[in-house]
Amino acid sequence: MKEKQYLSSGEVAKALGVSVKTVQRWDQAGLITVVRTIHNQRRIPASEITRLTRGIGQPRCVIYARVSSSRQEQAGNLERQTHRLRQAANTRGYLLVETIAEQASSLNEKRRRMKKLFSLIEKEAVDVVLIEDPDRLVRFGLPYLLQAFAWRGCAWRCSKSLRNRNRLPR
Repeated sequence: MKEKQYLSSGEVAKALGVSVKTVQRWDQAGLITVVRTIHNQRRIPASEITRLTRGIGQPRCVIYARVSSSRQEQAGNLERQTHRLRQAANTRGYLLVETIAEQASSLNEKRRRMKKLFSLIEKEAVDVVLIEDPDRLVRFGLPYLLQAFAWRGCAWRCSKSLRNRNRLPR
């Protein structure tokens, strides 16, 4: 019998031992690759099963911290930001893969540490990017960046509450 290339949400849920609602939440969060049928039903590639079973347990996390000026770095802002992010990762049960911290402008396109973050995501070495504020990643074009993360099966989490901002949903 020929093995299926695409599975329904129910088949994936049964194979992974989770509920169908969990599979739906993973889709909404961008944690799994989903293809929609013409009737808008979810179909998950069979290759996702192996990727997801590899990720069962603690999600692998990379912390990204950034300050804009050397004055902020000298004042200890970068160290405090990194410390808060490590605490947040520990509280959420993430397996910390790497901590990336840099002093650079968010408008600088040649940030070496940001390129290292992209490299980890491209290699699918992390499941979650933990940041303190969306402005730490980029000043403009955040939705595009987050979509690129999702294409590699990587989600992002913000350790601060975004309730006071109208830019992004939680």
